[in-house]
Amino acid sequence: MSRILQIFCTLLSTLLIALAIPNEFLKFGSPLIGLFALYPFYIVLASCKSVKETFILCFIHGSVAHLLSSFWLGNFHGFAIFTLGASDLGTGFFEGFFSLAFYFPILFASRFQKLQSSSASFHFEVPFRIFWFSSIYVIWEYCKSTGFLAYPWGTISMTAYEWPLITQIADITGVYGVTFLFALFSAILGEGTLLLGKISNSSDGRNIFDSYRKSCLTAAILFGLTIIYGAYRLATQSSPVKTMNTILVQQNRNPKRENEEEDILLAQRLTQEKLDEYTNSGETCDLVVWSEAVLLKRFPAAELYYRFIPSEKPLIEFISENKTPFIIGGPEVFDNEKHEYGNSALLFNQKGKLSGSYTKMHLVPFAELIPFRKYEPARKLIKKMIGFSYGWTPGKKLVLFEIPLKNSIEPEKDFKIYSLAEHPKASKEKTAFISTPICFDDSAHEVCRGLYLCGSEVFVNITNDSWSKKESSEIQHFVVAHYRSIEYRTTTIRSANAGYTCVIDPTGKILAELPLFEEGALSYKVPIYERKMTIYALYGDWLPWSLIFLAFAYIFLAARQKHQEEVQLSHIKVTLLPHSLEWYELWDSVCENYDRIFAIDWSNWNL
Repeated sequence: MSRILQIFCTLLSTLLIALAIPNEFLKFGSPLIGLFALYPFYIVLASCKSVKETFILCFIHGSVAHLLSSFWLGNFHGFAIFTLGASDLGTGFFEGFFSLAFYFPILFASRFQKLQSSSASFHFEVPFRIFWFSSIYVIWEYCKSTGFLAYPWGTISMTAYEWPLITQIADITGVYGVTFLFALFSAILGEGTLLLGKISNSSDGRNIFDSYRKSCLTAAILFGLTIIYGAYRLATQSSPVKTMNTILVQQNRNPKRENEEEDILLAQRLTQEKLDEYTNSGETCDLVVWSEAVLLKRFPAAELYYRFIPSEKPLIEFISENKTPFIIGGPEVFDNEKHEYGNSALLFNQKGKLSGSYTKMHLVPFAELIPFRKYEPARKLIKKMIGFSYGWTPGKKLVLFEIPLKNSIEPEKDFKIYSLAEHPKASKEKTAFISTPICFDDSAHEVCRGLYLCGSEVFVNITNDSWSKKESSEIQHFVVAHYRSIEYRTTTIRSANAGYTCVIDPTGKILAELPLFEEGALSYKVPIYERKMTIYALYGDWLPWSLIFLAFAYIFLAARQKHQEEVQLSHIKVTLLPHSLEWYELWDSVCENYDRIFAIDWSNWNL
């Protein structure tokens, strides 16, 4: 394959990825395009002739796919040099690093392995290439999505939203099971294309075809089992054990706003309209949720400030008058002298008193979390470049909020209890344990899994993505977040400044929503389900870690085998004709031209 064709196929793959995930043209993306997105890339990798060539193509693939799918990062508060520029280069180099793994089947193929792959008794090469590519792509997306520089956007799993029969497998494998299936489909298709000419021109075509057929059958079985499981999960969803009357407020305000009082008054008005609806229907609200960073003054000292602000209707007074718990995004002080501030979700009780907080744990590198900020030279450099030098301090504790439920509907029981206890359990006040992952926290598997294992019954995500100014950004964030509902079979609530404000059930289905980039409020009786430990909740990212272990194990064994072969060839060279290289060169030629002379009966070769 020519270099121009290699680059064309690589760019085609990046374009398919960008079209398959939610974008400005296809609101929720296209799973069908996602199935084929890696097909050109597979063919390109198979044509590579060196590590350098593979690195360049992987770099192009990673950086261009990131640029096309996350172009809206350039709108992040004027920090495009970091959020888009640095992240684009970083993604490109990171995937370039993985070129070694993608190139491994060629890099470690010794002469002996090539000789074997041409023989009629060897049927391993075809399925190995297919499943190796699928596994390495899963490992690549896992590494891309975890750690300090984690950015789980532009991933193949994001393309599958509109195929819930496939996405239900996430409660077993996480999103990586979906990635594996889609990468496997592309690899099967790519390998089939590469084998078309080889099968017709090879005397061993029947065996090669049989090996490929078995790979296709294995992939079909995996897809079939996934679809059957998905149908089962969708058909057997349990009933909620309690409900929580909730109001979600979407202000749709500019994140660089200058008049905080106007924004608070707007949120109050939108909230009051929904509170009045509950009152008119004879019910009460259990919880009001405003989005991330609505309040600008730092707590806990700011609690006194908001007793008087806004002057027209102070915030604390508004909360206490409505006698309803509020969750509002705002800053929190940890250490003023060290300039340590947290981006927090603040819990106000029915009397308007600050009762607790959760601080965002997964901060955006360079935009929210400034590296080396403890050092004065680094702070001066960062301040000169972007105008500030401290950023946020990540939270260190997992936090749950317990919310009283006034209107929860008891599930119907097919039995009755007569209790003589003074304080029977049946009379105990119902509550809900909720957690509040902030913004990109809901994309961090380690954060959400930790919150769920602590006892969270509902994820309440507050976010402010309005800076992106693009619908694709809002929907992409939602698609990433909706997998958390499936992974833990729990309800997720999203309260966003400009969208996507919605309620998601344990199958990933949207129960209620607000339009993007419009001010409004959503009231909904949020269903809360019995907590069950899914396989993913118990074992986390077991699939990528298993693939990492198997990949390293195979690399170790392959390297060991190659070393043994080199020792054997060296032994032949020394023991057969120690004073001449002629016979060794002949043996070398035999290995490389085995296809033409394989009919020789080596058992009669008497040196």
